[in-house]
Formats: sequence, structure tokens, C-alpha cells
Amino acid sequence: MKSSSNIRQIMEFLRQLAVNNDRTWFKSRKAQYDALRSPWEHDMERLIGLVANYDSQARGLSVKDSVFRIYRDIRFSHDKSPYKTYFSGVIGRGGRHAVQSCYYVHMGVQEMMLCGGIWWPEKAVLDQLRGLIDAEPQEFLDIVTSPAITSRYQWMSQSLKSMPKGYAKDHPMAQYLKMKEYVLVMRVDEDYFDCEDWVERVAGDLQPLKPLHDFLNYVFE
Repeated sequence: MKSSSNIRQIMEFLRQLAVNNDRTWFKSRKAQYDALRSPWEHDMERLIGLVANYDSQARGLSVKDSVFRIYRDIRFSHDKSPYKTYFSGVIGRGGRHAVQSCYYVHMGVQEMMLCGGIWWPEKAVLDQLRGLIDAEPQEFLDIVTSPAITSRYQWMSQSLKSMPKGYAKDHPMAQYLKMKEYVLVMRVDEDYFDCEDWVERVAGDLQPLKPLHDFLNYVFE
């Protein structure tokens, strides 16, 4: 099915916004922004539907709950730029407020990527995830070292310098037990999205992440 949004026009707008990140500039171009955002949200809604065909956690998710607003929360930030220079959305239970392992799509000036996993879990959840990996190492390895994953994705997770308390320094799963989050990323470029069937392409490239979600989300059951 043909995409509704024009990725080239979206990216050109975001590049201009990055140079003119102020309310006066954006306000004078709000109509242009809305004209670009609306079809992109329609495409994201279709993407949610395609993901829901193979992952039940996407079922019933509304596009409004999935996508992030363009407006930045600058209350506690040194960067007072009022607008984000990317379009993005989370596909999974809870949408952009998800705490479980889920999918993420990001189209931005600085980077473009598909991601999956758990971002910055609370300590209690992180402890459970480490315990799960320790208890089921082969199942975890079978997932994250499968060609479907390694041909597309790389880890994008910060790690401890030393082993977490309770685990031996020479633990065979040390690489994974040190992680503070479990996120896989597939970095792409503008050409990846600049096609009529980018929605179907993204849905296909996100699908290999489902076994990881199923494994990590076991701690929430």
C-alpha cells in the first residue's frame, strides 16, 4: 500500500526547524507542520495495525497514544529549544508511556532508527531481567544471536563497569548482566523511509524483535 506521508518534505521541514528552533518561526509555519504531520500519523496508525498482526501487545493501541508530540519539556533541561527535531512513536502496550519491552520508530535530523527493548527499567525490574537472563541464558542467546537479529540490529545499551552484586566476575553472561537497559537498534538513513511502502518495510524489520519482547516481558507476567 502506498505511503501517505512525504518523508523528504518532513525531513526538510525538520532540518529547517533545527536551524530555527523558536516559537515565532514554528508558529508561522504551523499549517505546514500540520499538513506533514497528519499523513505521517496515518502511516503510523497503519504500521501499528501491521505490527498487531504478529504481536498482540500492539492491538488496541491508538496512534495518539503511540506518537510523541513535537513540543519539548524544557522545565528541567539546559537546552531550552522548544521543539523536537524528529518524529517518533512507540508501538507496544502503553504506547509512549510503555514500561515493557516494545518497538520504537525514530525519524530525525540527527539520526534515523528502529529500536526494540526496554529503556531504563526501574531497579526492581532490572534486577528481575538480570535474574531471568541468568536463569535462561541459552534461550536469551538463541534470540539475540539469531541471524534475523544480528543482520539488522546492534545493542544500544549503557553498561556497568563491574558485575552487579550477586554475580561472579567470570559469569559467562557478564556482557548482558552488566547492561542497564536492553535496547537493540537498527540505524537507517533517509532513503530507507523514502519509498511508497516504508510502512510495510518497517513492519517487516521490526518483526524479528518479537521473541526478545516476549522473553523480556515475562518478568511482567
